[in-house]
Amino acid sequence: MTEDVERTETEEYEKRVVAREEGWEAVTPWFSWIMGPAAWALHQGVGYAMIPLLCRLDTRWPYHALTVFSVSLCLAGGLWAFRVLRHSRRIRPRRSEKRLRMMALGGLMLCALSLLGILVEYVGSFWLSVCEGIN
Repeated sequence: MTEDVERTETEEYEKRVVAREEGWEAVTPWFSWIMGPAAWALHQGVGYAMIPLLCRLDTRWPYHALTVFSVSLCLAGGLWAFRVLRHSRRIRPRRSEKRLRMMALGGLMLCALSLLGILVEYVGSFWLSVCEGIN
């Protein structure tokens, strides 16, 4: 009788531990889903807003610094997704492993797409005169 009670308590404790780990692991891929598009939005929004000031000051280095910062945010999100992808092999419930892998792969794709968008915006600044239409 006491063995059954102890076994039940042990099983309940293990379920709670797994649930707690699943809860945190279920949140971690969202970091990469947010970082890539946020970096792209930051680059596009702040870059657009700073161009008139940069044209008046006749300097471009803040735009390059913004691009480096945005690319580093994108890469951080991609590395985080890759870390989650590698860690997903050790998750106990099989359905959680598959869900975590899908989320991590989606985060990797979002970060790659965002990085491509940032680079397309940045490369264009070398050929197009951004100060042309600014008075």
